[in-house]
Amino acid sequence: MQAGSSTPSRVPLGRGRLLGISAYWFGISAMWGAVGIFGQQQVEVVAGSDTRGVLLGVVALTGGVVAIIVQPLAGALSDQARGRWGRRAPWIVVGATLSAVFVVAVASASSAIALVGGLLLLQCSANTAQGPYQAYVPDLVPESQVGTASGLVGLIRLMGVIGGTALVSIGARTGDYATPLVIAGAIQLVMATVSVASVRGLDVPVDRPGVARPGAVDALRRVFGRDVLQERSFLAMTATRFLFLMGPAVFVGFSLYYVRDALGQSGAALGEWLTIGTITVGLGTLLGTLPGARLSDRLGRKVVIRVAALLAVLGIVLTALAPTPPLAIPGILVLGLGSGAYIAVDWALMTETIPTEQAGRYMGLANIANSIATPMAVLLGGFLLDEVTRTGAADMAPRVATLLGVVFIGGALVTLRWVHPRRGTG
Repeated sequence: MQAGSSTPSRVPLGRGRLLGISAYWFGISAMWGAVGIFGQQQVEVVAGSDTRGVLLGVVALTGGVVAIIVQPLAGALSDQARGRWGRRAPWIVVGATLSAVFVVAVASASSAIALVGGLLLLQCSANTAQGPYQAYVPDLVPESQVGTASGLVGLIRLMGVIGGTALVSIGARTGDYATPLVIAGAIQLVMATVSVASVRGLDVPVDRPGVARPGAVDALRRVFGRDVLQERSFLAMTATRFLFLMGPAVFVGFSLYYVRDALGQSGAALGEWLTIGTITVGLGTLLGTLPGARLSDRLGRKVVIRVAALLAVLGIVLTALAPTPPLAIPGILVLGLGSGAYIAVDWALMTETIPTEQAGRYMGLANIANSIATPMAVLLGGFLLDEVTRTGAADMAPRVATLLGVVFIGGALVTLRWVHPRRGTG
């Protein structure tokens, strides 16, 4: 890509560079995976068992609303950015640095107000970095490598969640959930540095003669402009992403309660089975992600998504009905397979539905689905969790909530029918 050109030229990238571009997904995902377990533990301390689910969902949804505004705004502003450090890099570095600071605030919060305030600040900073960062794939990766890059993104994101979850699960054994959370925040900053360094010389401004650089208010208006409504496939794909991600998110959002209450684990055993569960998801992801990306190049993205949905549904049902931890492992493995196959293809299919000249804007808008899928899943699942808990069947509550994921994935299969990519192998 050359500064001063009106359009970016994209040359094939080596494996090292593709991995480098994807590295920050590991950091972001590890941080949010750690925040997920930490949040379950802290919210229960603040709210008690009877209202934990709804409060957890409300807190998460509030953060999701912040993400809806901040992420696409930062992405759109970075589309027009100019400077010696590139379009995306300054936003990523500043956002990642502030995120490492705000993670410390969350970890040290001793009241509900402090916890919620820290989480909202963390959402602001993390999405300031993530909005511009996720434009790296459509910016820099040639179409022939989009499937591979998408597979890496999906794999690394899920591995990050697994790593962060496993890290904070140490708190179940030690009683200290805060220190592992701070470590996850530091990992996030390191991975941001790796990604920015890996695209040095490629992340350069693109001249658009006659196009003025917008201010924040103008950029916000442009981000949420009504022209988005004309991109029907993009909207359908965003809905598909939203609904599919809600499926496993119910289980993940209540994983601490599932292992402790449904499977009856506590103390060291609780930490061990949380870790085993995350490793199992990782194995399923590894087995599903890269093959899913490769098959999508041959069979089409939508075919792989349908297969992924069937696997995810089967995994959810097996997990929800499992009576003991060992019998839960097959279901979690199958759920990982389905999730990995979907996420590998999702990124590629989304990039094939957006206008490439506005990649930062559209990828930021698309990530609204990522931002609110888990909060909405936890909020809706939380109502079920709390209602069942109030009946005295606390051991059944996480199981009932988990099964709600089947409904969400069914909805994703419906919206997928209206996705018609403008290019690629959808």
